[in-house]
Amino acid sequence: MKHRFAPAVITLVTSSAMAASAVFAQEQNTRLSARAPAGEIEEIVVTGSRIKRKDFTSISPLVTLDAEQITLSGVTAIEDLVNEAPQLVPDGNRTSNNPGNGQASLNLRGLGSNRTLVTLNGRRMAPADSFGAADVNLIPSQLIKRVEIVTGGASTVYGSDAVAGVVNFILNDEYEGFEITAQYDTFEEGDGAVADVSLAFGFGNDRGHLTGFLNYQDRDSVFAGDRPFTAEALREDRFTGELVALGSGTTPAGRVVFPRAFLPGSDAPVQVTFDDRGTPAAVGPDTPSYNFQPVNYLQVPLQRYSGALFGNYQLNDRIKVFGEMLYSETSTSAQLAPPPAFIGARVNLDNPLLTPEQAQLFGTSYDPDGDGFADFVFSRRLIETGPRQSERAADTLRAVFGASGDINAQWDWEATYSLSEVTGEFITGNAVFASRFEQGLLADPVTGDCFDPSDGCVPFNPFGLTIPEDAAAFLRAGDIVENYTVDEDIFSFIVTGDAFELPAGPVGIAGGFEWRETSSDYQPDPNFIGAGVLGALAQAPISGTTDVAELYLEALVPILSGQPFAEYLGIEAGYRYSDYKFSGVADNWKFGVDWAPLSSLRFRVMAQRAVRAPNIEELFAQAAEQPRNLFNPDTDFCAASADPIGRGLTDLCIAQGIPAAQVGVYQPTPDIGLTVFEGGGNTGLDPETGDTFTAGLVIQPSWAEDLSVSVDYYRIEIDNAIGSTDFEAALGLCGDSNDPTSPFCSSVVRGPSGDISQYTNPQFNLATLGVEGVDLALNYRFDLWEGLALPGSDASITLQVLFNYAMENTVQATPTDSELDCAGYYGGACAFIGPGVLVPEYRSSTRLTYYSGPLSLALNWRWIGDLESHLDITCEESPQFCYESELGNLGDHSYFELSGRFEFGEHGEVYGGVSNLFEEDPPLMGLGATQSNTAPQLYDVFGRRFFLGLRYRL
Repeated sequence: MKHRFAPAVITLVTSSAMAASAVFAQEQNTRLSARAPAGEIEEIVVTGSRIKRKDFTSISPLVTLDAEQITLSGVTAIEDLVNEAPQLVPDGNRTSNNPGNGQASLNLRGLGSNRTLVTLNGRRMAPADSFGAADVNLIPSQLIKRVEIVTGGASTVYGSDAVAGVVNFILNDEYEGFEITAQYDTFEEGDGAVADVSLAFGFGNDRGHLTGFLNYQDRDSVFAGDRPFTAEALREDRFTGELVALGSGTTPAGRVVFPRAFLPGSDAPVQVTFDDRGTPAAVGPDTPSYNFQPVNYLQVPLQRYSGALFGNYQLNDRIKVFGEMLYSETSTSAQLAPPPAFIGARVNLDNPLLTPEQAQLFGTSYDPDGDGFADFVFSRRLIETGPRQSERAADTLRAVFGASGDINAQWDWEATYSLSEVTGEFITGNAVFASRFEQGLLADPVTGDCFDPSDGCVPFNPFGLTIPEDAAAFLRAGDIVENYTVDEDIFSFIVTGDAFELPAGPVGIAGGFEWRETSSDYQPDPNFIGAGVLGALAQAPISGTTDVAELYLEALVPILSGQPFAEYLGIEAGYRYSDYKFSGVADNWKFGVDWAPLSSLRFRVMAQRAVRAPNIEELFAQAAEQPRNLFNPDTDFCAASADPIGRGLTDLCIAQGIPAAQVGVYQPTPDIGLTVFEGGGNTGLDPETGDTFTAGLVIQPSWAEDLSVSVDYYRIEIDNAIGSTDFEAALGLCGDSNDPTSPFCSSVVRGPSGDISQYTNPQFNLATLGVEGVDLALNYRFDLWEGLALPGSDASITLQVLFNYAMENTVQATPTDSELDCAGYYGGACAFIGPGVLVPEYRSSTRLTYYSGPLSLALNWRWIGDLESHLDITCEESPQFCYESELGNLGDHSYFELSGRFEFGEHGEVYGGVSNLFEEDPPLMGLGATQSNTAPQLYDVFGRRFFLGLRYRL
């Protein structure tokens, strides 16, 4: 696949390789040290700031995961490890079949992957789609030194999207030697195997260095039918609340769905189904539903080739040039049950394929005008056409070119230019067009052929009878192709240094300029525009470009140092000015206080204002046509039943096209056909604003040098959150505005009768989001006595505990809606209008690791606290989302992992382990489930997993 900057990448690779190979020839056995000279403390940069400092102190809450944890956990998908940290809510991962697009994304605090900034060595990762989220599949896991997770808005330092915080992957880009790693893992059932092979190499000396990485991974699928708790769709019985097998009403036998109100005097059943001979029968409580679960993927398959290259070269004593390149080819699949048809059907009564019983039923009940054609709504599961399949292939290329140097002894500078390109293709197989289904229902009584023979039409009888293969082949539309590209260009210039000296120390400064341009183009197959593909939502093109220019400055000011009750007291402050192409000017700022009354005790407080500018999809998506019915006439604010006169809406209704004499009299036609254009972009959107407050303490007692404990409180409130509402809510906002020129009212189109015929519902700045909680992090290392060590070796234990108490996770969809808090809840309103993720009130991750000589042993415990049912609150506050359920609370869940690593000789290492050691089953969640009867992003749905790896290094 060609890329617009391939020559630049070749130049980077060639020049870096030439520089590094030249110095390698001179000093083949010299390892380039990343440490400063003896006696000098190296200055480092901590995630969440650009200011260099002499320790890892961070005013914002910071959690670190290291490379050892990656090895001992045996993960081949880096998001699996990172998502174990309770600060993150699992998002897109290997279980994301529907919805899902093959990406692996991160979601801090459950505020959305588009509000979580992912960086690589402190620089932005490439956006994977028009939504702006990063795909961490691209990150070379074997080179990861550590992962730093910062909670709270960080837009002052990194710009837009860091509203919830930052996840920074720090790589060993000066790796020395040669290392090959091969790993295989599988589940106890013998399925879902993952084979992963990677190679890392690096060489250089004091003038230059080159590091490379290659990886291949192949992951097999697991079907929902392969696990007992996901094999059948389970839902609450609407009368008893018991969990029962309750699949789709769209069945292989088919159903005629037609309200009796449309046929005055008809004694036909409200719904009719058919037996395997095509004989009609009334739908009743015992009519079987369709189990759509077994053919769905529980683990989506993946195949990935990736590579990375990092090079640097010291041009002279003052200037160093460097470059990075990452490339990935990823292909994944999704699979769903065969397509459901739900269409307005028309059948000629003399169709020779109809049985006599069918012709009689249709003629008696569904041909009121006697024209020889029956008209009704028909649903059927088209099992003959096969499961719906989607293949996604994506190529990602990210390159960074830069130079850095010293201005003088106090000041450094760095200039970088990065560019990325994601090119992808979705191919949907076994798609069925609604038009072809309708076409095959009309057959000539003489010839038996379709009235309309175009596209090789083959007539068929879907009413309880099997659709023959030649007709199924006609229904299959073949492959439907969607293409997309996402490009981003970033130029950044940073200056850091000490501005001047205060009695307590130097004032650290970082400032600079950044320019970013992001563009995306998504072109769906023309057949996806509109709702012409059965079992698929309508799609619409997305194409556009936006950019931003920014200036920022931050300062670290020491106030006191080495004083009584002030071992250190300092201020960290910053400001970023952002000028967006469409959203205008936005201000980001931060102000924090760092106070250590003792060397063993530190308090930290930080307040920040962060922003998220609308992404390409939110700005430029064309509205997708979604035909639907207006089921509740009272949702029309001009309906007489809604009392428009009493509410003062007379003028609004007249402006909407209701005659003055009809205001207070007009009542909408029930179940009238309506077309809603949903999800369109809006270039008039404002940036979201997030206010973050964190406060905490860090304890590092002198009696235990390797013990540190931190406790942090956080609160993040996001205003003007971007999103679209459903049709009924948008109508309510129009009525509440009482302004015919408001965007909600101007989108209403009414017909001559006054009935709404069309509504366009784009993105708006409407919602308010909020999270609040407390984090605890404990890290401790201590030595063991000789009797617990391997012969000739020392022994030690490290303990890491990460704990989160989620006090609040709220959403207010519109200014007129009540606030909904779903922290610690599932189901009810939280399943329909909640944050879209499950946030347990309590979560923790505890890792205990034993080290002695060549041996490491680790026990990891991941604990998920109880989730309570939201139904009691829902039924009281939001009865429209109330339903019966006997599930109740889910109980807490614990997952244990045991793993080990052993180095043999100077070059070899073997590692392996077992996860979900005690084979904890996931909870069944009924209507509160996100997928497959449960929440597979949060709970383990696969069972016990074994992994084994071998590493060889030179």
